[in-house]
Amino acid sequence: MSTATSSTSSRNPTKCKCSVPPALLTSWTSHNPGRRFLACKFRFCKYFRWVDEDQSEWQRDVINQLLLEKKLSQSDNDNLRVEKSQLVEQMIELRAENHLMKEKVDIGEVHTVPLESRMKGLQKLLYVIVFALVLAYVMKQV
Repeated sequence: MSTATSSTSSRNPTKCKCSVPPALLTSWTSHNPGRRFLACKFRFCKYFRWVDEDQSEWQRDVINQLLLEKKLSQSDNDNLRVEKSQLVEQMIELRAENHLMKEKVDIGEVHTVPLESRMKGLQKLLYVIVFALVLAYVMKQV
Protein backbone atom coordinates (compact mmCIF):
# COMPACT_ATOMS: atom_id res chain seq x y z
CA MET A 1 0.00 0.00 0.00
CA SER A 2 2.84 2.40 0.78
CA THR A 3 4.35 1.54 -2.61
CA ALA A 4 1.22 2.75 -4.38
CA THR A 5 1.25 5.92 -2.36
CA SER A 6 4.90 6.62 -3.09
CA SER A 7 4.46 5.91 -6.82
CA THR A 8 1.39 8.15 -6.93
CA SER A 9 3.19 10.94 -5.10
CA SER A 10 6.18 10.64 -7.42
CA ARG A 11 3.86 11.00 -10.45
CA ASN A 12 2.05 14.05 -9.02
CA PRO A 13 4.40 15.67 -6.52
CA THR A 14 2.92 18.19 -4.15
CA LYS A 15 5.99 20.45 -4.53
CA CYS A 16 8.45 21.26 -7.27
CA LYS A 17 12.22 21.44 -6.80
CA CYS A 18 11.81 24.95 -5.28
CA SER A 19 9.68 23.42 -2.51
CA VAL A 20 6.62 25.30 -3.83
CA PRO A 21 3.42 23.60 -5.01
CA PRO A 22 3.52 23.54 -8.83
CA ALA A 23 0.88 25.33 -10.90
CA LEU A 24 -1.61 23.33 -12.96
CA LEU A 25 -1.56 24.91 -16.41
CA THR A 26 -2.97 24.14 -19.85
CA SER A 27 -0.98 24.07 -23.06
CA TRP A 28 -2.53 25.77 -26.10
CA THR A 29 0.24 25.02 -28.59
CA SER A 30 -0.80 23.39 -31.85
CA HIS A 31 1.10 20.24 -30.88
CA ASN A 32 -0.52 19.90 -27.40
CA PRO A 33 -3.80 21.85 -27.49
CA GLY A 34 -5.76 21.64 -24.24
CA ARG A 35 -3.24 19.33 -22.59
CA ARG A 36 -2.68 19.99 -18.87
CA PHE A 37 0.69 20.07 -17.14
CA LEU A 38 2.35 20.95 -13.84
CA ALA A 39 5.09 23.57 -13.78
CA CYS A 40 6.99 25.65 -11.28
CA LYS A 41 5.01 28.82 -10.50
CA PHE A 42 8.16 30.90 -10.53
CA ARG A 43 9.98 28.97 -13.28
CA PHE A 44 13.16 28.93 -11.20
CA CYS A 45 13.67 25.19 -11.11
CA LYS A 46 12.17 24.54 -14.56
CA TYR A 47 10.00 21.78 -13.11
CA PHE A 48 7.62 20.38 -15.75
CA ARG A 49 5.42 17.30 -15.90
CA TRP A 50 2.44 16.40 -18.11
CA VAL A 51 -0.75 15.56 -16.21
CA ASP A 52 -2.79 14.35 -19.20
CA GLU A 53 -1.84 11.53 -21.49
CA ASP A 54 -0.48 12.34 -24.93
CA GLN A 55 -3.20 13.05 -27.50
CA SER A 56 -3.76 11.09 -30.66
CA GLU A 57 -3.26 12.90 -33.95
CA TRP A 58 -7.01 12.84 -34.53
CA GLN A 59 -7.71 14.52 -31.16
CA ARG A 60 -5.04 17.11 -31.85
CA ASP A 61 -6.49 17.88 -35.29
CA VAL A 62 -10.06 18.18 -33.96
CA ILE A 63 -9.05 20.47 -31.09
CA ASN A 64 -6.92 22.65 -33.39
CA GLN A 65 -9.79 22.90 -35.91
CA LEU A 66 -12.21 23.88 -33.12
CA LEU A 67 -9.75 26.51 -31.84
CA LEU A 68 -9.42 27.94 -35.36
CA GLU A 69 -13.20 28.08 -35.78
CA LYS A 70 -13.48 29.79 -32.40
CA LYS A 71 -10.94 32.45 -33.47
CA LEU A 72 -12.77 33.02 -36.74
CA SER A 73 -16.10 33.31 -34.92
CA GLN A 74 -14.62 35.82 -32.47
CA SER A 75 -13.24 37.82 -35.38
CA ASP A 76 -16.65 37.77 -37.10
CA ASN A 77 -18.32 38.82 -33.84
CA ASP A 78 -15.85 41.69 -33.42
CA ASN A 79 -16.51 42.86 -36.99
CA LEU A 80 -20.28 42.63 -36.43
CA ARG A 81 -19.99 44.64 -33.20
CA VAL A 82 -18.09 47.39 -35.05
CA GLU A 83 -20.66 47.36 -37.87
CA LYS A 84 -23.50 47.45 -35.35
CA SER A 85 -22.03 50.46 -33.55
CA GLN A 86 -21.59 52.26 -36.90
CA LEU A 87 -25.20 51.49 -37.83
CA VAL A 88 -26.42 52.71 -34.44
CA GLU A 89 -24.51 55.98 -34.96
CA GLN A 90 -26.04 56.35 -38.44
CA MET A 91 -29.50 55.62 -37.05
CA ILE A 92 -29.07 58.31 -34.36
CA GLU A 93 -27.90 60.82 -36.98
CA LEU A 94 -30.81 59.96 -39.28
CA ARG A 95 -33.32 60.26 -36.44
CA ALA A 96 -31.93 63.70 -35.55
CA GLU A 97 -32.04 64.75 -39.21
CA ASN A 98 -35.59 63.41 -39.52
CA HIS A 99 -36.63 65.33 -36.41
CA LEU A 100 -35.17 68.56 -37.82
CA MET A 101 -36.91 68.01 -41.14
CA LYS A 102 -40.25 67.44 -39.39
CA GLU A 103 -39.76 70.70 -37.49
CA LYS A 104 -39.03 72.54 -40.74
CA VAL A 105 -42.14 71.05 -42.34
CA ASP A 106 -44.26 71.98 -39.32
CA ILE A 107 -42.94 75.55 -39.41
CA GLY A 108 -43.40 75.69 -43.18
CA GLU A 109 -47.04 74.59 -42.97
CA VAL A 110 -47.82 77.35 -40.48
CA HIS A 111 -46.27 80.13 -42.62
CA THR A 112 -47.01 78.98 -46.17
CA VAL A 113 -50.17 79.67 -48.08
CA PRO A 114 -51.74 76.72 -49.89
CA LEU A 115 -50.99 76.52 -53.62
CA GLU A 116 -54.59 77.20 -54.71
CA SER A 117 -54.68 80.48 -52.78
CA ARG A 118 -51.35 81.51 -54.30
CA MET A 119 -52.67 80.70 -57.81
CA LYS A 120 -55.76 82.87 -57.24
CA GLY A 121 -53.52 85.70 -56.07
CA LEU A 122 -51.34 85.30 -59.18
CA GLN A 123 -54.42 85.34 -61.41
CA LYS A 124 -55.61 88.59 -59.83
CA LEU A 125 -52.14 90.09 -60.23
CA LEU A 126 -52.07 89.00 -63.88
CA TYR A 127 -55.50 90.62 -64.47
CA VAL A 128 -54.27 93.86 -62.85
CA ILE A 129 -51.13 93.87 -65.04
CA VAL A 130 -53.11 93.17 -68.21
CA PHE A 131 -55.65 95.84 -67.27
CA ALA A 132 -52.83 98.34 -66.61
CA LEU A 133 -51.23 97.54 -69.96
CA VAL A 134 -54.54 97.90 -71.79
CA LEU A 135 -55.25 101.16 -69.97
CA ALA A 136 -51.78 102.49 -70.82
CA TYR A 137 -52.30 101.56 -74.50
CA VAL A 138 -55.69 103.24 -74.59
CA MET A 139 -54.31 106.38 -72.90
CA LYS A 140 -51.58 106.60 -75.52
CA GLN A 141 -54.11 106.40 -78.27
CA VAL A 142 -56.14 109.26 -76.88
